[in-house]
Formats: sequence, structure tokens, C-alpha cells
Amino acid sequence: MTELHFTPKTFELLEGLATNNEKAWYENHRDEFDAYVRQPFAMMLELATDILAGTATPLAGGSKTMFRQNRDVRFSQDKSPYSTHVSGVLTPSGTKAEQEGLVYVQLEASGGLIACGYYQLSPAALGPIRDKIIDAPDEFAQVLRDLASAGLSLSEADKLTKMPRGYDTHGDHEYAEYLKLKSFVTMVHLSREAWLDGDIVDCIVGYAKSCASLLEFGRIEAGE
Repeated sequence: MTELHFTPKTFELLEGLATNNEKAWYENHRDEFDAYVRQPFAMMLELATDILAGTATPLAGGSKTMFRQNRDVRFSQDKSPYSTHVSGVLTPSGTKAEQEGLVYVQLEASGGLIACGYYQLSPAALGPIRDKIIDAPDEFAQVLRDLASAGLSLSEADKLTKMPRGYDTHGDHEYAEYLKLKSFVTMVHLSREAWLDGDIVDCIVGYAKSCASLLEFGRIEAGE
């Protein structure tokens, strides 16, 4: 496999940016940051793309599906000019403008994370998925079983306290608690070692495969 060049220097630079979040520091370290952080990250997404192309979960990404290091501070009280993490996505279309489910990867000084699914959906996109849970409970049950078999579960971090508007009559449904979700996402946190031991691409590919039924469950309906 192509050498990704995630090294202790990668985390030294991420720590440096977190401590010195200012233009002068970043400009002085831009070349190193590109060489040890952003370029290996883009390559990682491209390698995962190549492997996933031959699977039932053909997701794609690369430098164009990474998020900018510069923050948009126009409407934020936090005026720090740079994100202290590096992140990007793998999507069915290979673009960032994607509503058909994705894998999100984040690298930060402490390690990072991988997330998969449908994040903070609009009410229009949530409706069809909620309806599908009601109408096809066996199919949704399979999604939960597939996630559980991989040691995963849907996050409840983004959840309503009451049944969503229009779903009050489904309060006794076996999956009523899932109807309250505003995101259908599963997540795993990564240590630094996950990036340094050379297995990060395999980790992303394996995670994407484990989430295949979740992506498929929401994909048809969410796009309509």
C-alpha cells in the first residue's frame, strides 16, 4: 500500500495549530502542514475510494471532498481563523454536496473519528426515512442488527424529547424512539495509533462496509 506519511510530526503540527491558531503560525508551517497532514489525508480518501469501488458500498472522495482549513468566521463568535482538525467525506457521488449518506473522517491532535450515515437532516428528508421505519420495521431491524454485529449503534446525540410533529399516533411503534432522531449516524473514535500504524485505510473501508445497510436504508427515500 502507498505510504501515507502520517507520523508523529502530523500530530505535532495539529497540536501546534491548536495552540497557535493564528495566520502567522499557519503561514510559517503551511508547507509542513500540507505534507504531513492534508496531503496524506487526501491520499487516504483516494485509497479508500479505490478499494470501495469494487464493493457493495462504492463511496468516493479525495482532496475535493476535504473541508477547508480556513474557518468562515463571519457569523461566529469564535474568530479563530483555522479549524484545528482536518476532515473530509466519502460519498456516492464523490462530491461534498451529498444527501444520499456518507462516511465522514476527522483527524485531530488526540486522534479523530469516523462517522457514517445521515447527519442533521432537514424535515423534508427526515419524513421519508421515518415513514420507512414505520412501514418496513423488519428492514430497519436488519439495519440495527448489522450495526450491532459490528459493535455499532445509532447515536442519540441529536434526538427530540417528544415524538416529531405528525407522528404522535406512532408513539407505541416498536421503533418509536428512533422516530425522534434528527440524525441517523453511527460513530467511532480513533486513537493516534490508528493513524500511525498504517491501518487507517482498512479501518475506513471496514467501517463503510459495516454501515452498508444503514446507507442503503436511507438512500432511496432520502433522495426523493
